[in-house]
Amino acid sequence: EAASELRLVLVMPDTSPRGEGVPDEEPKTYDFGAGAGFYLNATTDKYKKHYNMFDYVTKELRELVVKQFPVLADKIGITGHSMGGHGALTIALKNPGMYRSVSAFAPIVNPTECPWGQKAFPLYLGPDKEAWKQYDTVELIKKYTGPPVRLLVDQGQADNFLKEQLKPWALKSACDEKGIMLTLRMQEHHDHSYYFISSYIKDHLHFHASQLTGLLSWCPDAGLMPTASVYSDPLGAKVPETAGKEIECMAAVAFEPAKPLSLVKVKVAPPQKGEVRIKHVAVALCHTDAYTLDGLDPEGLFPSILGHEASGIVESVGEGVTEFVPGDHVIPCYQAYCGCCKFC
Repeated sequence: EAASELRLVLVMPDTSPRGEGVPDEEPKTYDFGAGAGFYLNATTDKYKKHYNMFDYVTKELRELVVKQFPVLADKIGITGHSMGGHGALTIALKNPGMYRSVSAFAPIVNPTECPWGQKAFPLYLGPDKEAWKQYDTVELIKKYTGPPVRLLVDQGQADNFLKEQLKPWALKSACDEKGIMLTLRMQEHHDHSYYFISSYIKDHLHFHASQLTGLLSWCPDAGLMPTASVYSDPLGAKVPETAGKEIECMAAVAFEPAKPLSLVKVKVAPPQKGEVRIKHVAVALCHTDAYTLDGLDPEGLFPSILGHEASGIVESVGEGVTEFVPGDHVIPCYQAYCGCCKFC
């Protein structure tokens, strides 16, 4: 229900390869083989043919979904629980920029230093412990050089695997040292179960929607949550009567450099092809505005309406605009927005 409201498509792959002839250890256990593929590409002779879950998620599955469904290929997030949380974090860190949002529930963050990883990695990757580090979140964070990334991790305080297997403090320490943004929420009374995930999955979906669309719909601290009025409601928003028409409004206009602004009525045309018309709710003047107003900016043009650092609501959109709809709450940028570079 939450995913539908947020217009998110959920794709849930298996933990391991399936089918006849897929190898495993005897006796079969939940923490290896058919129970846990660890989302890596195995290199040992026994497992390298079938256990390539890393390539499956990042290549085969991704390409299949993009080809078969009307999704935005450049707006994909990833999340997971426990071993799946390990997979989500390592896959995102090993593919900088591929996933626009990343979260995890009770992830195995330092498998080279916990029993689960120390059992699985020799069987999948061989005895070389240096090779194990390429699938260890803490180790990947230490060497991360990609674009800025924000992580959301929820961990139950009553999780029976907390101290021996999961070790979220190792993740926090690595992120603090590297300067990576981490929201680590320790949830009282919660264990490692389905009920833990079901209690907070809606938060994670709102987090991913915010990261993927740029529309504020989640805050890590409920006490700091803005009022509902700052949220967009594209599905329920009504197209205003002014859409498609020229409108008249007040504006503080700089007619020439180094002169006081004049409050005058201006006419604003309907948005043309590729344009968005925004009703500003709050506006601030920054140093660039002052630089322009002083007449020092060689690119400065007059007359000019200053105040590019604003927040507002999309009033109407022009032909060909697909990323925004009336009712969206937005922050205009001084420069063109590509949505892909590290600055965006």
